[in-house]
Amino acid sequence: MSIYKFEAASSRRTREWRDSYHYAIYEHRLPLEDGKAYSRCFVVIKNQYDVIVHFTSLHNYIDAYTQGVCIPITSDGRKKLHHICSVLNYILIEQYETFGVEHIFGIKKEMLEAFFQDYALGKQANGTYRDKQTVNRCVAVVTGFFRKLSLKYGGYMELSASDLYSEKTSLSKRGRIQRKYIPNFQVRGAFSEKVIFRDIPTKVLQVIISSAFRYTPEIAFAICLQAFAGLRPGEVCNVRQECSPLGSGLSITIVSGVVKKVEIDLSTEYMLRSDGIRCGGIKKKRRQRVYPAFLTAFCQVYEFHKRRSWNGHETEYCPMFIDRNGMAMTYSSYQNRFRCLIAEHVRTALLNHSDPECRLYGQLLYENPLGPHALRHWFSVQLVLMGEDIAGLQYWRGDSSPDSALVYLQNKGDLVKELSAANELFANFLMSEGGLRYGKND
Repeated sequence: MSIYKFEAASSRRTREWRDSYHYAIYEHRLPLEDGKAYSRCFVVIKNQYDVIVHFTSLHNYIDAYTQGVCIPITSDGRKKLHHICSVLNYILIEQYETFGVEHIFGIKKEMLEAFFQDYALGKQANGTYRDKQTVNRCVAVVTGFFRKLSLKYGGYMELSASDLYSEKTSLSKRGRIQRKYIPNFQVRGAFSEKVIFRDIPTKVLQVIISSAFRYTPEIAFAICLQAFAGLRPGEVCNVRQECSPLGSGLSITIVSGVVKKVEIDLSTEYMLRSDGIRCGGIKKKRRQRVYPAFLTAFCQVYEFHKRRSWNGHETEYCPMFIDRNGMAMTYSSYQNRFRCLIAEHVRTALLNHSDPECRLYGQLLYENPLGPHALRHWFSVQLVLMGEDIAGLQYWRGDSSPDSALVYLQNKGDLVKELSAANELFANFLMSEGGLRYGKND
């Protein structure tokens, strides 16, 4: 019980003392000799000044560190630890006067039920309720956490295994018996449908790229990496230059003067900043190819990107995208620049456009925020319109499972009716209107 000395000591303090502390996540990142980033997250206790006053060992009871023998060095469990910190802050601190629980071992099932109910009914910052999938994930993570905790400290805890879950067995596809743990909780909520504003007509994407070349050239190529190769925003920030000492981040195969293949190296997540700040995550490690139909447009944008000034960047990393300080651009920085581009330039350009559809889309942008994830969605729609099947979508999108690809194929009929596939005119647009002419003045 030594890992909970801090919580036990809190029982001798006042309510005012509890108001000064909270559970939080601390992430430790350390670059290895070959540049790979070691990552580990911990549950800590911070004071009102956001200073860490105690490290706990609660991270040992989530699946990120206890499932399997071999664990990737980049596994941090941040998303799961977020739910754990939320439930501990809720029961032990925020609702202390209601529950009167002094110690994590004193938590009971009805307290977890109250947390799950408030989590489902609580509104988010944007005024909407959480969707059913998010609530289910929270219940599963918290239940799994207390299950593992009870395996070691069952004799001291108020929660029993039967309070938390029911164990069921089933046969796998290979005929092996597998166990499943089903949480013993039912949560009622006003679940919101998870609707994301992300549909981009090709003519609107042309305006976005054109505005990027003109106003934010530092992210123009990043936008095209998403639209032409399907990269996620965090993966874009992990791309390195061809000359990177950590290995070429991009390779081009040319046969008889014609580009046949472009590959982006996402096989390893490296530390790309000297200050240790993480740029973004790679969801599936791979070598991602640019879709053949977009090779011409992609190479044109890449040539423009290479002509830009690279003075002052950290040569020991050579990231593809840098900020004003010469360091690798982070996911949050890229996201903010993209959203500023949309709000300050793209929206105005669309409202003043000669095409009625573009003007209507510009009006929609006043009510719906458009993030960089929409670019990957446009890429996925184009794959469907070009006739890719579920295996093709999974491969070109870099998905671990076919579930996401299946969603696009199920809606293929509507996509064909409402959208049109990009064609060679798109590449011509990049040369004539996309802003590549600005590269001549560099």
